Amino acid sequence: MFNTKPGSQFDPAAGGRSGPPSKAQLALDNLLRRELRVGDPNNPQQVAKALLERYQSQPRARGIQSEAEGLPFTNTSPRFAPAAVENTATSVDLKQAMSDVHKDLEYLGQSNLLKDIDAEIGGWSDGIRNAVQEGVNAARFGLDPRNRDRAIGMRRTLGDYARLSRLVGSLNPSATQEFRSLAQSVDEVCAVILVMLGESMANNGFAGGRFLLQAPFGEMQSRRDACVYSLQNLLGSLSYQNAPNEWPRGIDAYRRLFDSLEAQGQGDLRALLTEQELTRVLDDLVRRAAHGSAEGLRALGSTAQIELNRVYRLINFGYRLVDPESPPLTSFLESLRLFADGFGQAGGSRLLRVARPPIVFYGLYGIEEEAAADRRIVNLTVARGRLASQVDCLARCACDDISCQVMLDKILYDIDRAIDMYAVGSIDLGLPEIRAASYSYLIDAFLSLESEEIDPQTGQNLPFCPTLPANLVTTLTTLVGELRPLGDADADWDTTLTRFEQRRIDNEAVAGSTFNFTDMLHQELCLQLQSERRWEALADQMSANCVPMSTLFGEEGALVVILENAMQLVIDGTAPGIVNTDCDTDGPDIPAHFETSLDTIAQDRLRFGGNPAPQPPAGGP
Repeated sequence: MFNTKPGSQFDPAAGGRSGPPSKAQLALDNLLRRELRVGDPNNPQQVAKALLERYQSQPRARGIQSEAEGLPFTNTSPRFAPAAVENTATSVDLKQAMSDVHKDLEYLGQSNLLKDIDAEIGGWSDGIRNAVQEGVNAARFGLDPRNRDRAIGMRRTLGDYARLSRLVGSLNPSATQEFRSLAQSVDEVCAVILVMLGESMANNGFAGGRFLLQAPFGEMQSRRDACVYSLQNLLGSLSYQNAPNEWPRGIDAYRRLFDSLEAQGQGDLRALLTEQELTRVLDDLVRRAAHGSAEGLRALGSTAQIELNRVYRLINFGYRLVDPESPPLTSFLESLRLFADGFGQAGGSRLLRVARPPIVFYGLYGIEEEAAADRRIVNLTVARGRLASQVDCLARCACDDISCQVMLDKILYDIDRAIDMYAVGSIDLGLPEIRAASYSYLIDAFLSLESEEIDPQTGQNLPFCPTLPANLVTTLTTLVGELRPLGDADADWDTTLTRFEQRRIDNEAVAGSTFNFTDMLHQELCLQLQSERRWEALADQMSANCVPMSTLFGEEGALVVILENAMQLVIDGTAPGIVNTDCDTDGPDIPAHFETSLDTIAQDRLRFGGNPAPQPPAGGP
């Protein structure tokens, strides 16, 4: 007899099953969710649909579909002949890189020397494989802004795994080369993802273009609809009407703006206050994008700013001509601004420089001379590969002091971040390029780092890393010159050294943003310092405790010292207090509830009790 009590494993009243699912059932449900991408594994319709989509190219799947359409089940001729996947050099590189990652992860998971951290390595294996798959899938659609951002984000995540793998390898002498091999394999995947981004753009015909949308095509449609709805709200044509106790702020603002445009000689802008004309202008821009295709983006890049000139004029006049401010008008103008900003030029065109050979650029990928920043990103990628090889060679020497090795691994990681910033930049020294320049001071801080030992001959402190190979020092110096100008006649820079130093010392405001030059340099290094301190606990958990963590992450640790020295180099020569040197991440100062504030004002008492300090009388000493 079956047990039919509520809560038992079998209950006919509950649809045949009740109670908590078993581990096997949970594993099966998770497998269906992960592999078939279904929301409810217990829904047979979702599972059937997912299975048909997954196996749609199989003969039995085509037979089932033909039977559903009333055709004989056995007579299942293929409806199309799928084209063979083109086997390019990048696809071969990707296959090899992913194979290397899988082999290294399996070796680490089966290593007897690492049995104490088997669970941690299992977590690494799952996280790295997922990040690789997500990054590769996103990199195939480089023209789409969201997928391009996802690919760069996954590349950064994989870079974190590679950096941490090198760090853990340095702290585990028995498995140093195994962890560094994994880091090298992950770096291979990161490099292929960057190349795939540029290659996907080239494969879609984005050859000589430089215009990329800042928002996906589908989002531009939503922004267009928001503009139309906010205009209807301004005109009072929506079903929602003002309550009896509310002022007609929208209609009043519309009347004031309408009259002000005529008085200012901007009567042509009043046409945009009609739904028909506004819809025509917005729809023309969205249609010209041609669903984000390469041809549409190039055509849009040559006309968008001309068409949007009227929109920006209306925004500027609308903010200045209406007093007092009106929420419906502000909502309309902000919707217009959000739509127009989506057609601004986004970074990403430099990815072509990474993906395609330089010899084919003349004629095929532009008619103008390459920009200085385009040359620098190519030089950075070449110098990065050279630095990685030299750092790996240095790791094989089994040096006693690992601090130098860890700092070099840190610099290698930061060069990858600089390449990511240059890949999304668009001018010679914009916001991404300024942040990338901060890593040059980190290299300077490393090369100038001194130990506590005194040279008996000169009486000066010896270098912290006295045995660095000459070719490694040369590579580091070359990277500094690619990240910031070292002279006034540098061919790879449009910005001179004099102008760069002037902006740094004066902490000039960066045009088109709310940031200052030196603040950004210092902030980027602060973010790196916070990141290193967060990794201390993880490195300690996975290390063999042969090296105290304080030698790396403590107040006098190697990583903390070079980052603090780099921050000091950034602010060297600036006036006191001109640069924000606070690295703390304070949250927002949430104000008190209005009842608390009213009580404080009415009762003249502090928030937590007591009376405020008496204030001196007006006009007193």
